[in-house]
Amino acid sequence: MTRPIAHLHLTALPCWPAGSYLVGGAVRDLLLGLPVTDFDFAGPNPIAAARACARTTGGSVFPLDEERGHWRVAAGGVVYDFAPLSASLEADLARRDYTVNALAANKNGVVCGLPTSLYDLRHGVLRAVSRQNLRDDPLRPLRGWRIWAGRGLRPEPHTRSWIIGEARQQRFGKQPAAERVREELNLALMLPRASWGFAKLQELELSAVYLREWAAGAGVEQLGYHHLDVFGHELEALHQLVWRFPHSSLALRWAALLHDVAKPLVRQWDEERGYYRFFGHDELGAAIAGELLRRLRYPRELVKRVQALVRRHMKTPPASTRGRRRWLHRNRRLLPDLLMLQIADRAATRGELAAHEEGRLELLYQTLAEARDLVAKPEVEPLLNGGEIIAELGLEPGPLVGVLRRALAEAQALGDVTDREEALAFVKWKYETETKGP
Repeated sequence: MTRPIAHLHLTALPCWPAGSYLVGGAVRDLLLGLPVTDFDFAGPNPIAAARACARTTGGSVFPLDEERGHWRVAAGGVVYDFAPLSASLEADLARRDYTVNALAANKNGVVCGLPTSLYDLRHGVLRAVSRQNLRDDPLRPLRGWRIWAGRGLRPEPHTRSWIIGEARQQRFGKQPAAERVREELNLALMLPRASWGFAKLQELELSAVYLREWAAGAGVEQLGYHHLDVFGHELEALHQLVWRFPHSSLALRWAALLHDVAKPLVRQWDEERGYYRFFGHDELGAAIAGELLRRLRYPRELVKRVQALVRRHMKTPPASTRGRRRWLHRNRRLLPDLLMLQIADRAATRGELAAHEEGRLELLYQTLAEARDLVAKPEVEPLLNGGEIIAELGLEPGPLVGVLRRALAEAQALGDVTDREEALAFVKWKYETETKGP
């Protein structure tokens, strides 16, 4: 039975629909003293409430589920969701997923909840209202994991058992929409303790539902340079990335988590060396990462960047100054992310052979500083464009022109070509090399 359990000193919200309650995670986080940018309202006439909120905030209104009357307003990085209230507030809260989300506040800041809601919140307990409530929406087990990862509310034994049971059912049964799964994963992956959170995803057996290719690395031993199995190494790489580079992007964090995702498929025992080898795991890993992220409906540009980072993560810069400059030029579009990924990967490797390459981490940091200087400057304008190369050499448009342009750009970046006269001489020499051989 719902009853007043707390009081909030609410700062003025730009919109508060008449007769509506602020419900769920927003109330939870306000009670925890956390910033809130996602407000859920339950009340009469959600569409009218959403339109009024959009007018007040200058935001955009659109339906989340028009049939069920769920609407959203997005305004300046803040999201307002509006849904119909059940026959009673008590009935509405009783249908929610977890007791810490079965909370509602009125405009005066009076908070109502289930009998254990406030106790669970104060004592860090994640308690499902009922197992049936978890089944009513297949996203709820995953949301429970994300609350654990982000708010530190630990599932009590029954809830933990129910989440694992639902995960096992979902492996071969009904799953939530990919877009909803993606949003929960995004929130957890951008946490300061993202690695810890994804370890809990495995612990609750949810990784086998949503990230099965990644979960397959558990127990896949490596030896040699590695002190952890494939799964543990990827988690440690994510930890090293977030610890060393806390502002790392979503794409870079996905690349850290998935950079060795193909290793279980290509593992070979090297009898002579006494450890496993993983030939081609970078190229195959890029393909697998792309498939996984497309399944979760990620934008094309993010998928392409993650794939490029996974594909190149083994191609570290050489020690020579000239070789490093060439490497920086060829990888410019992936910088500085590629180097941050390589640093995290190297730092997560502490097997018996890893000590032999301690200097490699220092070199990667040196190159990272050079990369940041490079990307801070605009790209150098090419001394010759494709049309000029075609005219000078009497060529037809085709792939060879692209080869010559890229070679000229690299020569400019290395300082071998500094003016138009040298550029003309270079492309003529390169053309003869490409067509006649050295």
